[in-house]
Amino acid sequence: MKLYYYQSTAPNFGDDLNNVLMPKVFPRFFDEDELTLFLAIGSVLFDHHPQQSLKVVFGSGFGQYTAAPQLDERWKFYCVRGPLTAQALGLDERLVAADAAVLVNRHFRKQVPKRFKFSYIPHWQSLLNGNWPRACELADIELIDPRWPVDRVLEMILASNTVITEAMHGAIVADALRVPWVPVLPFHRSHRFKWSDWAGALKINLRPYPTFPATLHDLWVSKTGRDGNWMSSKNRLVQLAVGAANDTLPYAAARGLRRLSEMEPVLSSDIALARAVAKLEESADQIRRDFDR
Repeated sequence: MKLYYYQSTAPNFGDDLNNVLMPKVFPRFFDEDELTLFLAIGSVLFDHHPQQSLKVVFGSGFGQYTAAPQLDERWKFYCVRGPLTAQALGLDERLVAADAAVLVNRHFRKQVPKRFKFSYIPHWQSLLNGNWPRACELADIELIDPRWPVDRVLEMILASNTVITEAMHGAIVADALRVPWVPVLPFHRSHRFKWSDWAGALKINLRPYPTFPATLHDLWVSKTGRDGNWMSSKNRLVQLAVGAANDTLPYAAARGLRRLSEMEPVLSSDIALARAVAKLEESADQIRRDFDR
């Protein structure tokens, strides 16, 4: 059975968490045999998988990035990320558990001294074009880069009193580790559906806050939903104008982060989290029995 997860052009905490967490949940379980694919953390329910492969679904979600997959006997569902996934795929709502990353609650809880009053986790795509290191420095808020190694990101989240996050798995992991968090509306609109999917599983009344982009690129993306390729212009005046704006925008972004630090943070109820963890562990036990590993 092969552990499948999305691998982007840059490392990404949410996706890479598969490789760290799933072998702890399922020791000595995975190899490179693509006849059976194991789908866990991420929006990986789509039709791009080999048709002949058996797809074993454990806490994955549908992300609306593609059309919904055409389900057949080669799909075996144990649990899914949230109610929106179940609805989109026509699945029984009893399959709703939570994002599989919630199991960090069982496998990564440890005592870490609190060193940061507030930390900010941008989406990895926002870091490609947004000057968030500078904005965080101006706001006196610690930056957690989701492109860092998984263990480092986990340690930084645990060391924070409150996490402000545009990255969904920053919120999922903070919540599972019982670190209060403040949700930031993703600049890329395509990332918003999955937030509501996961939050619905934990009965969270999700109200993400907008914040100000740290570059013109993210400002363009937030207004249009499209990448700002026009900023690659070779016109010298355009380049100077973009450069001047990008030097100024981190100050506005820092004011936005400071405002977010004043908002009431979110935390799912202990009951909802315990229910999600129990559902995931029950599904994991069934997978072990079915595949006799």
